[in-house]
Amino acid sequence: MELKWLEDLAAVARLGHFARAAEARFVTQSALSRRIKALEQWACAELVDRTEHPIRLTAAGTEFMSSGSAIIKQASEAQAAAANYARISERGVTIACLHTLALNFLPRLVADLHRQVPPFEAAIVPETRTIEEYLYALRNGTCDFFICYNHAAIPFDVDVDDYPRLVISADRVLPYGDTTKFAGILDADNDTPIPLLEYGPTSIMSRVLRNMINNAAFERRLRTVYRATLAESLATAAREGLGIAWLPETIAEHVRETASFRPISDEYVADLEILIFSSRHNKRPTVQRIWDALLAKDPPNGIMS
Repeated sequence: MELKWLEDLAAVARLGHFARAAEARFVTQSALSRRIKALEQWACAELVDRTEHPIRLTAAGTEFMSSGSAIIKQASEAQAAAANYARISERGVTIACLHTLALNFLPRLVADLHRQVPPFEAAIVPETRTIEEYLYALRNGTCDFFICYNHAAIPFDVDVDDYPRLVISADRVLPYGDTTKFAGILDADNDTPIPLLEYGPTSIMSRVLRNMINNAAFERRLRTVYRATLAESLATAAREGLGIAWLPETIAEHVRETASFRPISDEYVADLEILIFSSRHNKRPTVQRIWDALLAKDPPNGIMS
């Protein structure tokens, strides 16, 4: 049994709908359903009455969830206590982020902050989690900051009072590939099949890409030849000439080693914001100094140059 299964069941019980619960958990509905089924198999009981609308827990599910809620709470408290012991020092901060941002953006950000605030120790945790799991880590003190991309295709139903956020930078997603092979392949009058290097279905970038190319004239010509969660893997595949990948500009620049690996079009480009989140319950002085430094940047919303 996995803790996230309990959290999935709690979301279904709270929202009464599998689709809404899946959106809140930042997973696909099919993945959420599989995890609920796995939990029911582990518990040897049907926990959800799927004939009711809105969906309700069965009597067994209600009884199970009374203990499950306590387990979730205890796990959160235990994780927070362990995190406090594991801190490098009072000057240490833990920053959770997407792996893509950890490669290039985070080192520059930390270096910039070291020029503005007293020295601090930064522990970078680049993990692939759901947004809810990142916020959970902020809430229980496992991490001090969470940094991610923001786009209209990414629903952020986050209480800004509990989780204040700032825009600290920007990036762009462009179609990259070997221009000697794929120049003009996105043009409306081109009938050539397009080898697509695609993000995993649950990744944030997958949502951005689908939002951008939905109803594009070339959409019917896309043929997935490679799929990966990490943008870095797609970037390497694109550089090797395997196909077309929509990549954050900063990542593409990091892997660029050939003259022909570059944007194949200046259309179908998505502008991204880079956000930083914290928790209003986190009163650590080092955390507050870093937040104040970001807040004081010009322009006032914290965007970095």
